[in-house]
Amino acid sequence: MNPLQQLYLQAIIKHQEQEKVKQEEQVQKQSNEILKQQQLLSLMSYSTDNLIEKKAWSLIDIQNRITQYFQQQVLRKQVVTIKNCIEYHLPYFLNVLGNLIIHGLDQIQGETEQIVLLKTQFIAQPNKITMSSSLFQTLSLLLRSQLVQYDKGTQFLSKFLIFRDDFCDIFFNTLYQYSISSNQQVSQQLSFNQLYSMIKKVPEDIWGTFIFKMFSQQQQKLNKDQFLVQFNQYTVNMNNFFKKSNLIFDVVENTVKQTAQMHNDSIFQEYLLIMGSFKATTQDFLRKATSVYFEEHNDEIDLNEFNIRTQKIHKQMNCSILYILPMLLQIESHMIDMIQQDRYNDNTQVKNSSNYYLKMIEKLKNKCVYNGEDECNCKKCQCIRRNRNSAKESQRKKREALEKIGPLQDAYEELQKKVKVIENENETLRQLLTEVFKHPTVSQLSPEFIEPLTKVIQDTDPVQHSNSYEC
Repeated sequence: MNPLQQLYLQAIIKHQEQEKVKQEEQVQKQSNEILKQQQLLSLMSYSTDNLIEKKAWSLIDIQNRITQYFQQQVLRKQVVTIKNCIEYHLPYFLNVLGNLIIHGLDQIQGETEQIVLLKTQFIAQPNKITMSSSLFQTLSLLLRSQLVQYDKGTQFLSKFLIFRDDFCDIFFNTLYQYSISSNQQVSQQLSFNQLYSMIKKVPEDIWGTFIFKMFSQQQQKLNKDQFLVQFNQYTVNMNNFFKKSNLIFDVVENTVKQTAQMHNDSIFQEYLLIMGSFKATTQDFLRKATSVYFEEHNDEIDLNEFNIRTQKIHKQMNCSILYILPMLLQIESHMIDMIQQDRYNDNTQVKNSSNYYLKMIEKLKNKCVYNGEDECNCKKCQCIRRNRNSAKESQRKKREALEKIGPLQDAYEELQKKVKVIENENETLRQLLTEVFKHPTVSQLSPEFIEPLTKVIQDTDPVQHSNSYEC
């Protein structure tokens, strides 16, 4: 086990202990909430004549009533029909959420003046709308279940990143802020303003802040163990996102099948770049990032230091791998807005290049970010490990064969040297014999002796030369 794996294992153990404590605290909080709700219901069961003082509903009370209404719609599988009440320009998904919440306000009975005042405020300033955890999860479920009738664009929200069951909790738990109502009631709220800022990337460091809060789980400091555990979980979540069906992939696939095409090439290109960067640099990033974020004498960092070092590591590796989640949220939102705009405009048909993007996405989907590492046991990684082991075994056998051939190779080279010497001697002897037979005295000898001998020398010389070379 290498040092990085040991650190990762230790981090997992510590994280599990922290999670156990958090789960116990969460159970206690849930018990307290249930007790409060029971007390509230018991108070509501009394007749108004028995109430000494009638208090105005708090924001969380109103949100709970809206949540209950939409939960009933989901259970009954009834479609909620809404109309646009918001004139303020918002990203499409926020426009739908805002109109759903306003529709929910219309369904509440009682406290008419307070409801009307709140509705007027939401219509005039939709960025001030906030959602509790239960309300946001219920609205996400409603949209995933395709139980909202607004316009044709709502079909795309069923797979929109922030509403997916594997990401809606991540976004809420990372972006929520504490809110205190007039009656001193504290609650966790996700505001439209925060989501709008994520889409617009204003301020510039909002994505870095988002990732820091996600990794540190809303703590002031991020330590090394947390980073290792949370980055691994982040990798798993994003890997599953790219492997499974998602909004952009579905739009690319549907665009290929249609005859009238909408020109989304810029978004498709950006998606491919994000996907390719994630698949190619994930493991390298983890190795380099641990040394950049956490130096020898620095076991934890704050938000400001995290943002500075994130920019540094992204610049070194020429990628923005930590920002992939908010980047995907942004381009999915832009794509839905673009589709909505194209639907209401008379577009000229453009050349369809979506088939290229579909093929490239399919190709990248089959690539695992772990690239054969022991941490992953998918079929692709198993195949890579088998190929690596086969290559190593082949190299081992080659080395062993060379070790055995070594002495034979030396003997062969020595034999080649001897053959060369003999060839040189034969050549010298042939030249001497030729000179001898050119002498006048020898040439007068009997032809019966000279001609057969010369013929023997001429016939045997090439054969002997060839045989000695082959040896």
